[in-house]
Amino acid sequence: RPYQQRGFAWLAFQCYWGLGACLADDMGLGKTLQALCLVLKEYQQGEKRPVLLLCPTSVVNNWQKEAERFAPELPVIIHHGPDRRRKEAFKQEAVQHAMVISSYSLVQRDADFLQEIDWAGIILDEAQYVKNPETKQSKAVRSMPADYRIALTGTPIENHVGELWSLMDFLNPGLLGTQAEFKRQYHRPIQVYQDQRAAQRLKMLTAPFIMRRVKTDRTIISDLPDKIEVKEFCTLTREQASLYQAVVNEASRQLDGTEG
Repeated sequence: RPYQQRGFAWLAFQCYWGLGACLADDMGLGKTLQALCLVLKEYQQGEKRPVLLLCPTSVVNNWQKEAERFAPELPVIIHHGPDRRRKEAFKQEAVQHAMVISSYSLVQRDADFLQEIDWAGIILDEAQYVKNPETKQSKAVRSMPADYRIALTGTPIENHVGELWSLMDFLNPGLLGTQAEFKRQYHRPIQVYQDQRAAQRLKMLTAPFIMRRVKTDRTIISDLPDKIEVKEFCTLTREQASLYQAVVNEASRQLDGTEG
């Protein structure tokens, strides 16, 4: 689709100049496809180094299936599970592929040898997983060396001003200053005093690095039908209701006898 072509071209432009980019399209607009197009383009143009893609564990296999569907010529491996390769064995395997798919839950545990890979780029899917800059997971992600960094998120980044610093510190370290400076100049004035001038300054600073499209915008996608919500109630059978009530009664009995 045209908007996906624009998103891919924008990502390629940002990466060419070494700028971190956040693709914040609504869920369903094809962030996965646009990111895969970027990796494929780099690979076809001779990039030999792998790209590290981090995502929630629940979508690791989905990324592999999407890569097989949209970019079957892209050599992809999954670094996950108890049988995953480690240290030197992993390094030798990683450099033979264009993309390594792993999860946020592993990045901290395997950080010692993941950091030793010369990554062409790092892509974060569901980037809100690193919204807290103080967690070991978030610190491990930000310490990974790479030529370019991309964040994908369908969650509106306007939800909390403080989360924006963590995201930008991953994409473009130093852009918004230290965390203390950000709190003093933007977070507190905007959250506490609703300072519109501070909000406008923050928007001007971050806008070049964020692309946000929503499904309700007809200029983005005109042939998408309106969302239809239907409630389907799942009733319990007599046996299920009886078992459920027994669990509730037992829990209530235990709670009545609990102190503290």
